[in-house]
Amino acid sequence: MGRTKKKYTKKELKFFRNLIERKREDLIKEIDYLRDTAMNSTVKEASGDHSSYSFHMADQGTDSMEREKAFLFASREGQYLNHLNEALRRIDADKYGICAKCGNLISEERLKAVPITTQCVACKKRSG
Repeated sequence: MGRTKKKYTKKELKFFRNLIERKREDLIKEIDYLRDTAMNSTVKEASGDHSSYSFHMADQGTDSMEREKAFLFASREGQYLNHLNEALRRIDADKYGICAKCGNLISEERLKAVPITTQCVACKKRSG
């Protein structure tokens, strides 16, 4: 009878580290873009950089909505960045890929799809 694998190898962990670091780099670029978009909209509004009063009034609501959306997305992306950083810490602690609920190994397929996950599919289904 074969022994069940309890953790990922150094080579496998290196693969996941690279995957997470690429996602992290892309995410940081996205957060910077959202921040720049929100700041440009705020600067434009504050400087009165509108060609006419009617345009200003019509566009002011749109600018405000766009700025709110950008801040919301940046906040959400910031939370995802924290999860990615936590996943990297789990790799450093040699605990990555181990289900926090049952202690079994999370499938490689699940980790590739959701590299920040801390639960196997079965435990995730149970917890909702």
